[in-house]
Amino acid sequence: AGKGSSLTDILGKVHAGTATASSVLKSVTASLGGKRELPVTRLVDALMENKQSVPDADNFVYLDPNLHDDSGNRPKDQRKVFKEAIVFVVGSGSYVEYQDLVDYSKKSATPRNVIYGSTELVTASEFLEQLSALGKKRFMM
Repeated sequence: AGKGSSLTDILGKVHAGTATASSVLKSVTASLGGKRELPVTRLVDALMENKQSVPDADNFVYLDPNLHDDSGNRPKDQRKVFKEAIVFVVGSGSYVEYQDLVDYSKKSATPRNVIYGSTELVTASEFLEQLSALGKKRFMM
């Protein structure tokens, strides 16, 4: 066998590289403070849980046919916790927002059903292509 070419040596190097990568990822995660919910998920949580901690949550209309006043708004004292929500983004949605909402619905203490939609769902590369096209249009004028 040649110098350092045995299967045991190769596997040892792969294991050392994997351990190093794992250690680096743990450090990065710790420095970023772990996983945090995206703004859309925090807003959905505030609306579904009837939390007063998010100021913008009061600007949304609750469409619940079981309980509403003439203007379609629910009286604040009669709002309840919701188990289902439809989140629709006007404009470009993302897979990251969708996955964050899926994670939110799975980790909730009570079962949640959150449906996510948008007028356009783009991947990261498609988003960069759109930005590039906008940049070209701006500099051509």
